[in-house]
Amino acid sequence: MIQAMKSLLLLLAAGALAGAERPVGWRGDGSGQYPSADPVTKWSAKENVLWKTEVGAGSSSPIAVGGRVLVTAEPDLLICLDAETGRELWRKAHKVSDFSAALNAKTPMRPNQYGDATPTPLSDGKRVWVFFNTGIVACYDLNGKARWMNWYDVRPTTNYGRTASPVLVGERLLVHFGALVCLDAATGKLLWKNEDAKATYGTPAPARIGDVDVLITPGGHAVRLADGKTLAADLGHCMYTSPVVQGRMVYFVDTSISAVQLPDKPGDQFEGKELWFEDLSGEFYASPIVHGGRIYAVDRSANLHVIDASTGKPVLTKALELPPAGRSESPNIYPSLCLAGKHLFVGNDAGESLLIEPGDKCTVVGANSLPGGSGGTPAFSDKCIFLRGGKFLYCVGRQPVPGPSH
Repeated sequence: MIQAMKSLLLLLAAGALAGAERPVGWRGDGSGQYPSADPVTKWSAKENVLWKTEVGAGSSSPIAVGGRVLVTAEPDLLICLDAETGRELWRKAHKVSDFSAALNAKTPMRPNQYGDATPTPLSDGKRVWVFFNTGIVACYDLNGKARWMNWYDVRPTTNYGRTASPVLVGERLLVHFGALVCLDAATGKLLWKNEDAKATYGTPAPARIGDVDVLITPGGHAVRLADGKTLAADLGHCMYTSPVVQGRMVYFVDTSISAVQLPDKPGDQFEGKELWFEDLSGEFYASPIVHGGRIYAVDRSANLHVIDASTGKPVLTKALELPPAGRSESPNIYPSLCLAGKHLFVGNDAGESLLIEPGDKCTVVGANSLPGGSGGTPAFSDKCIFLRGGKFLYCVGRQPVPGPSH
């Protein structure tokens, strides 16, 4: 049995290392899709839990990279665990009191009632970046050695804290403080700031127009990464969710849903071509999945919407048997959707979740629960799921079958 467990966890470590080929952050690469994952469909507090480690409360997502799992916890912690065992390797605190400029600011930051550690960490497989509501951004190597840590005097534009996770494109680190800010990833030096591209609560999505890198914000701005110039505005709007980019297509989900096509050639200004627009019933906090010509979105009341990605027309709408199951009170569908291998993951902030076969019928193949719950989105690596439950981080995977006793 011990050897079987070691073999399984070696697969986990290999899968996490493979994920470092491109930046790993919120919802993996931002799409929420983990095509190489093969997670279990059943788990509970007593079933298929490989380990659990107390890390503290939080709504951020974990990331798996280089045989490690990194997660933030309130109010200012970045914690690194061994992916095989859940053993804590190191932790770092990020206190505003360490920065005289922050203490002397005209509008000093105070602890936020909605949390200061909601943004998800980001890694390129060698370094990890972390962003806190207080305005602190820091960079470490995977062994916990500090590369840099700065406080940035950029005012927020959201009422309930900063929730957008950082994005890495090449050596440019994009942070949506309120204004959209570009930092040098290696040093933290401020490269540019775009005051017009104001933050909502979602995370911007990188895109490419010809040979030009741009960032699509939830507020519908397209910003050129080279210099921070706004190339387009009012492409669409997401208040809580994040835009999803597939090639030249951008999808925005809010109380409405729209599909916008980016141009095939770059320019100093452009207007996106809106291909379709449809009203949606419900309030959406969970970001959607776009896969196989379908858009999968779940509103806060656990109503599943399947939409034709080419036309915007509804294919299926049904209430999931997942609290709040058609009601608007707590618990809510705050974690964003993920597609892990062949299954959609839909969860609420009470620790309950469903695994669903994507398609026009969306058959439920697994119903699960863990104590505590969290609004954080899970992360997937090979055969394992990393997800928060209360103050704990869980690693869920197939328990090895005991061999014959001798």
